[in-house]
Amino acid sequence: MGKFKYAVGLWALGGAADRYVPKGYTEKALPLKELIEIAGSIDGIDGIETMSHQLDSINLSDFMGWLNDNNLKQTSILANTFGDRKYKLGSITHTDKKIRQDAIDICKKTVDLAVKTECPAVCLWLGSDGFDYSFQVDYVKHWTTLKDSIIEIANYNKDINICLEYKLKEPRKYMTIGAVGKSLYLARECGENVGVTIDFGHSLMAKEKPAESVVLLSTHKKMFNVHMNDAYGDWDDDLIAVSVHPQESLEFMYYLEVMKYDGWIGLDIFPFRMDGRTAADLCIKNLRSLEKILDCLDRDKLIKAMESLDAGNSQSVIRDALFPA
Repeated sequence: MGKFKYAVGLWALGGAADRYVPKGYTEKALPLKELIEIAGSIDGIDGIETMSHQLDSINLSDFMGWLNDNNLKQTSILANTFGDRKYKLGSITHTDKKIRQDAIDICKKTVDLAVKTECPAVCLWLGSDGFDYSFQVDYVKHWTTLKDSIIEIANYNKDINICLEYKLKEPRKYMTIGAVGKSLYLARECGENVGVTIDFGHSLMAKEKPAESVVLLSTHKKMFNVHMNDAYGDWDDDLIAVSVHPQESLEFMYYLEVMKYDGWIGLDIFPFRMDGRTAADLCIKNLRSLEKILDCLDRDKLIKAMESLDAGNSQSVIRDALFPA
């Protein structure tokens, strides 16, 4: 048993498409039951994340049975307010009241699904809400509408956590909730059951130190969920965890432990040209290895080194943990 509990987004396991190969890189899409079975076969995975549309046309009793058969829990459901062309100019911020209400209703329906599947959280990744050009939106009205919509969704059922997942760009050139400060502001304004999903790669895109963002959110008790992956920092690469930024990943995990995070760490990866099970398994192995490094870390020496503000001192401590003699 490790320090943290891990889940996997089912989208990571069944193949994915991009704009160059719209039909995807696998022969066929896998059914939900099979994706759950794959997740259950990965050592260290105890939960799954789904998208709301994956649950629209299935029998929820069957779904719960599949979870139980594979010793899994559903940890979060992503409300799909971005997968329909009618939301191309916005979902819960749209100026058309009917379109906006349709998107809010999707979020409320997702909350209902969370209740029925014993899931604690609904994720709002508002990919359609943002802008592409100057003067495209009225920022005053846009932010007021955004806040009012989130409050309406959060108040629908205060027993379910609403997690705002921020991202700098894509699909919009500027997503409205693009950085930790904006998401923290909204979480504090919109209710006790509104918090943040921090995605390691999204934090890198926003030119943040992901570990620092963990501290900011945790200090305000607004870090509700974690997505782990890796990226080169200029795009949402969704690569295998700890494959690009080992020190930043270690620092991220260190502060999750320091801040006593006891929620889920979900694998949010898109292994386009790899087998999804293999990629998820590598993520878990890499993250468990970081946990072992944390066990070997001389905490007292590190704290003293950081107090000195001399990077040479702290890097020496980290080097000893990463590369023991």
